[in-house]
Amino acid sequence: MILKNKNIAIIALVTSALLFGSTFAVVKDLISSLSPVNIVFLRYVIASILFLFIGGIPEKKYLFPGLLMGIFLWIGYITQTIGLETTSTINSGVVTGFYIVLTPIFSKYINKKTIKRKNLIGSISGFIGILLIALNDLDQLFGNLFTLICATGYAMHIVMVERYVKDMSISKLMFVQSISGAIFCIPFLNFSNLGLSTNFIYQIIFLGFVVNFCAFYLQLFGQKSINASTASLLFGLEGVFALLIGVFFVGEILNFLNWTGVLIILFSIFYVIKE
Repeated sequence: MILKNKNIAIIALVTSALLFGSTFAVVKDLISSLSPVNIVFLRYVIASILFLFIGGIPEKKYLFPGLLMGIFLWIGYITQTIGLETTSTINSGVVTGFYIVLTPIFSKYINKKTIKRKNLIGSISGFIGILLIALNDLDQLFGNLFTLICATGYAMHIVMVERYVKDMSISKLMFVQSISGAIFCIPFLNFSNLGLSTNFIYQIIFLGFVVNFCAFYLQLFGQKSINASTASLLFGLEGVFALLIGVFFVGEILNFLNWTGVLIILFSIFYVIKE
C-alpha cells in the first residue's frame, strides 16, 4: 500500500510538472497584452475562488503556513513572468529548474531533513541536464536575474509545502496561499488593462484553473508522500515539458546537447525514484 501511495504521488507530481511546463508559452504570449503583475493577479483570483468553493473558509491555523507559501510562490511567479519579457520559453523553464539544486539544501537547513546520497546525486545530475538544455543561449541563462530569483522562490515554496502539508487540508491551505498572492499583487496592478478581453480570457482561465488550481492541488497531494528533494527533481520535468512545448508549438530549435540534457534529467529522476 505504501508503494502504491508513492506511485500515485509520483504520477501527481509529474502531471503537475506537465501543467506547469505548459505555462511558459502561454505566459510568453500573454505578456504582449497584459502586464506581468496583472497576469499573476488574475491567476490567483481564479484559484482563490475555486479553492474557497471546494474547501470552505480556513481555520486560523492555516493562515501562517498559507501566508508563507504565498509569499515565496508570489516571488517566484512575479520574477518568472517578468523574466519571460526578455528570455525564451525554453530558457525560462531551464533557469527556473535551478530549484532542483536549491531545494535539498533549503530542506536540510530549514526542515532538518537529511539529504540522501541518491537525492544529492540526482539533483546535481538533473541540473547538469538542465544546463545542457540551455547551452543554445548561455547569454540569457546567466543574465536573467529575475528567473534565478524565481528559482529561489519556488525552492522555498516546495520546502514550505513539505513543512506544513502533511496534516492540513490542501484546499484550505491553497486558498490562503492564493488569496495572499492576489493581495500582494494589488499595489503593483496596472488597472488600465486589468479587464478581461476576449482576446486572452481563455488563456487566463487556463492559467487560473488548470495551473493555479489543478497543478498546485496535485503538487500538495503528491508532497504528502514525497519529500521535497525528490519532489523538486520530479518538477525538473517542468523544464523538459516547457522545452518540448517550445519545440513543437513555438518553433524553437534544439541541438544534440539539448536532447542529451533531456535524457540526463529523465535518468536522474529514474535513479532517485526507483526502489
